[in-house]
Amino acid sequence: MSKSTVAAGRKPKVAPASPYRDGHEPLHRDGNWVWAPLKQTWLLAKPEELVRQEFIHRMHTQWGYDLGQMRQEARAASGRKSVRADIVVAESPQALSENRNYVMVVETKAENVPIRRADYEQGESYARSAGVEFLVLHNSKTTSYFKLSPGFPGESVEIASVPKASELKNEKRLAEIRRSTKAFTRDEFQRLLFDCHCILRDNHKMDPGAAFDEISKILFIKMAFERSGRGEVFTTDTLRDVAKNNLLREDPSKVLEKLFDITKDYYKRDQLFGARDVLNISMATLETIVKKLEKFNLSDTGEDVKGLAFERFLGDTFRGDLGQFFTPRPLVNFMVDVLDPQEGERVIDPAAGTGGFLITALGRVRASIEHDVQSSKAARRAELEQQAKAEKWSQEILLEKIDEAYAELNQDLDVQNENGRLHRAARDCIRGVDAETRAARTSKMNMIMHGDGHSGIYHHDGLLDIRDVYEGSFQVVLSNPPFGATVTKDQLVGSTAQTSALSDPHLVDEYGAKLGDLWLSSQRRMKEAEKRSRPIIELFDIGRDPIAGPLDAAKVRPSRSTETLFVERCIRLLEPGGRMGIVLPDGILNNPSMSWLREYVEDHAKLTAVVSVPQEVFASSKATVKTSLVFLTRFTEEEAHQLAELKEQAAREVEEDLAPEREALEALLRRSQTYDREDLAPLIDEISRLEAAGPPGSRELTVKKRLLKAAVTEDDKARSRELARQHAREEAELERKKDAMVRHLAKQRFSYPVFMAEAKAAGITGTGETGGGVANDLPGILEGLRKFQADPDGYREQVEAKLALDDAQEQEPTL
Repeated sequence: MSKSTVAAGRKPKVAPASPYRDGHEPLHRDGNWVWAPLKQTWLLAKPEELVRQEFIHRMHTQWGYDLGQMRQEARAASGRKSVRADIVVAESPQALSENRNYVMVVETKAENVPIRRADYEQGESYARSAGVEFLVLHNSKTTSYFKLSPGFPGESVEIASVPKASELKNEKRLAEIRRSTKAFTRDEFQRLLFDCHCILRDNHKMDPGAAFDEISKILFIKMAFERSGRGEVFTTDTLRDVAKNNLLREDPSKVLEKLFDITKDYYKRDQLFGARDVLNISMATLETIVKKLEKFNLSDTGEDVKGLAFERFLGDTFRGDLGQFFTPRPLVNFMVDVLDPQEGERVIDPAAGTGGFLITALGRVRASIEHDVQSSKAARRAELEQQAKAEKWSQEILLEKIDEAYAELNQDLDVQNENGRLHRAARDCIRGVDAETRAARTSKMNMIMHGDGHSGIYHHDGLLDIRDVYEGSFQVVLSNPPFGATVTKDQLVGSTAQTSALSDPHLVDEYGAKLGDLWLSSQRRMKEAEKRSRPIIELFDIGRDPIAGPLDAAKVRPSRSTETLFVERCIRLLEPGGRMGIVLPDGILNNPSMSWLREYVEDHAKLTAVVSVPQEVFASSKATVKTSLVFLTRFTEEEAHQLAELKEQAAREVEEDLAPEREALEALLRRSQTYDREDLAPLIDEISRLEAAGPPGSRELTVKKRLLKAAVTEDDKARSRELARQHAREEAELERKKDAMVRHLAKQRFSYPVFMAEAKAAGITGTGETGGGVANDLPGILEGLRKFQADPDGYREQVEAKLALDDAQEQEPTL
């Protein structure tokens, strides 16, 4: 007996009475064995075998294929050296028995990663050798369908589905299936989402925001069911099953309540819904929407289909009243490309909206990891092919070895594998915060649709630390903060759930042990602010008067605009040397009244690039503010120290230059102190000497003060007050002059190049249209920025030469 058989227990000897069991666990299991109806035997219940048997059950029960027309582990030719397919399907049981008219090949794996056709070589090799048109690739995560064309190497096109058993003889339906490419599927899903949104809006007279909330809840219900591992689609039959299983047939509202309670419990850890959240639609409306969405299994459909479709749906839905939550994809792509987040870097958007920046950043990191893994696969395959040649392996053995190597490398792409690179990137490195309930929930849904990372989205005030979002802990910040709103000193820390400090003792202990002193300092600061009900604005340097004044000594400003506070927040979230991209109103960049904010930024970060975008970029969101994309890098400790030294040196030099003005100011102060009367100067000096030398109540001092009081008239006092006010004004003006001179001198000596560009078009029209047909200068600007970063002086010379040539051509006389 083999070791594996001993470990698994004895193989059962009795065949079950039926191919499958009734209920939600249809596979016959006996210890570590599973019944394989196509082979009529018990097989070890390895993960890959369970995936295969579950898919055979789906093909039989949902696709309508007879067990007699399917075969498991079919070989392309006789003998063990030929390649084999997991499942083959013939057009009928008779065709299978006669080894003819195969219509489909299915290759399954027990992986939980995006499907790549190159990883399923045995199935495709078998399909092509048998002349089969349809290839199905399936794993624990998703299913992909392909239409194969003959030839060497032959072409393949990914399609939306393959024929069900009842459709094999329907030429019209087969033609539709062959035409249903992935792009078509994406467009169809987007169209269905919009149709469902309209149903909610029209049937229940909802405004767009409320309708969107309800479609989101329905999508979460559907996804919770379809992610539960049964491989089933959420249908109207599911609704009836819920009612039947919970004895709720007489009251449709109870079915809705029960269904949503199950969903809230499924997403409990994600804090998507509150205890009071309910499904605000009728059963009839829910049935209509569920029926429309039945053809899409949200657990099975790839992220490249449902993710992009959902994002386009967001783009259409979030125009107008909801537009403040949505940043157009062309801008998002450009800003993420500029900052180029790398694997292992923590990325945050403290005003996450619908999560566009985070999804794109995670997508870039995922693509980098996938490229790395694919390179490793190519190298490992080359090694195995060399070994196969040397040891004379059969084609089957080679492919099996390649499969094993690929499966091991693919562990890094499994978002559910806690030790995988992609899981770590999604779990540890992506964070988003938004205080608006709808935005936080939408961001989570968007992340789920695109693959994952939703556990790092927090429903909280983005201006305040929460969980593992704290100052100095991120390498990349991307944000499009809300414009036009204000934060006043009446808004207090701890006044709402979204402004409260972390209170869960288990999380406090967990984060404290994992993140150390910097996090503990953040937690103490938040706890103290909540205990004392400090105004949120007081926690910011720019929220105090003077700017950056001591926390308990400086005045609290009555208000600041939200976007200015987010500028400081974004900088403070960065670790030294961290990178930041933010969408800002042009007024912050060029309005004289905003110079204080620009100076604050210059004292803490390097301005690396500014790209002006056309006003129409946000026109579809009813925004009228002209904006720019601003990129900054927080000072390293060395840079901050260097700037401080330069300012000290500049201050000494400027003070020397201002010595005559300082002397004049001292003379003015002297005139104020002596009531502008030279004759009183000796007496006033003597009083000052006595006050410094002796006790305050001495007889001589008292006599001198009486003499001074008798000599000073009311006109003298008025003149002194006037001179004192003049001195205060001129002293303040001199300090402003000094600060400006010091700043100017330090800036000259701490100079660095800044990339500036203006986009005439940014990939989006005034009505919100995007896509390949819309003009977009941003890719060209990105190319220019890369050249600038590589050689600033050379790039500037090229630009100046081009401008000179353009001017010369404009001035040439025309005939």
